[in-house]
Amino acid sequence: MDLILPIVLGALVLASFFIAYMSSKTWQVYQAVLVVFIFLGTVAFFILGARTLATHKSWGELVRRTEQEIQTNEQQILELRGREQNAQGQSVQGVIPQLKQTLEILVSNRGGVMYDVAVDNIKDGVAQLTLKAPEHGLVPNSVLFAFDGTPAAESGRYLGEFKVVTATEGNASVQIAPNLPLTESQSARLAAAKGPLTLYATMPIDNPAMFAELDDAARQTLLPKESLAEFGNRERKLRDYQLFFHDNYVQTSLITDAISKLNSNIERTNAAAEETRREIAYREGEKTSLAADLEKFRLEVQAIANYQKSLDDLFAKVRQSLRSTYAENRKLATALTVAQLKAAEAINARTDIPSVATP
Repeated sequence: MDLILPIVLGALVLASFFIAYMSSKTWQVYQAVLVVFIFLGTVAFFILGARTLATHKSWGELVRRTEQEIQTNEQQILELRGREQNAQGQSVQGVIPQLKQTLEILVSNRGGVMYDVAVDNIKDGVAQLTLKAPEHGLVPNSVLFAFDGTPAAESGRYLGEFKVVTATEGNASVQIAPNLPLTESQSARLAAAKGPLTLYATMPIDNPAMFAELDDAARQTLLPKESLAEFGNRERKLRDYQLFFHDNYVQTSLITDAISKLNSNIERTNAAAEETRREIAYREGEKTSLAADLEKFRLEVQAIANYQKSLDDLFAKVRQSLRSTYAENRKLATALTVAQLKAAEAINARTDIPSVATP
């Protein structure tokens, strides 16, 4: 759009030069020059008018923005003074009083808290702590919830639920022990804790807006990476952490018992499996021996089969020989009979005995 206007104006200027040139053939030269100057003056007036309108529009927008900023500043001043006008023009409670009320509710829900608690030593699960002030109000068997003050990025986290073992008013030194039995990982984490700790008399209430209202950079410094997406959602499911950890202890005990039973079953299964492996090894050795015997039997069967075949061949040859001999004997017997008859006839002829006809 910024290029179209100069192009159109340039085209019009060239058109005015062309018209003046063509008109100079019928007009006087000064008339044609005057027309050109009039047209150029009109173009200059048009440009100046457009710039004037643009300047007026720019200053008008600046005035409106300034008025809006003034109105916003006045509204902020009213909020700082603790007054705010609603849509009906009525004075209602401002933002700062509301924030103060919210802060009071948060402090009330949070309960008593002790910051920067130093860890003197940890032995057999009992932690020796030193509070910042001797006026702590703790008594034996008080329940405390301990958090490692180290940032989450440096492995700082919830340490567990503890009870006060020894505490004396006016003495900043106290001892705490786990109120619920700790797992191996929790015990290791407690033993590695160097402080400072933060002790709560009441488990902090889950507030979805606390982390959701922070920017990504602030959340990354406070939360582990795997929890950023969940706690950045204002609509996430809330948790009762005290109930959650107590239920977790119950479930852990049940799982521990189940694991113990399962390990016992695994041991019995491993023993049975070992016995089965020994039986398999024995059977494999037996199978190997039988396979060797089977191979020998196969060789013997093959040898017997070969011998039987040779006997069958010999029997066939003997039978064929006997058949030939039998046929030859028949021929010889027939020839012998014929010879005997001829001999009898010859004998009879010599003895003049009439020959008897053969029936």
